Amino acid sequence: MNSARRAAAAPTGCRHCGIEQRGHGIQAASDGSHIWTPPTQQQIKNRMLARRAERTQRGDS
Repeated sequence: MNSARRAAAAPTGCRHCGIEQRGHGIQAASDGSHIWTPPTQQQIKNRMLARRAERTQRGDS
């Protein structure tokens, strides 16, 4: 996926990588493997605001 068009992480995605719980499994990362971990309330808020900003930038409703 083109990084310029990459969607913001799902608001309820993993705290570490942003992938949704369903289908996450064990993810390998540069700092080691991890299992799905719930995001913090601040992460959820920031991700929702980022998605809103993307929609606004594209002109979506």
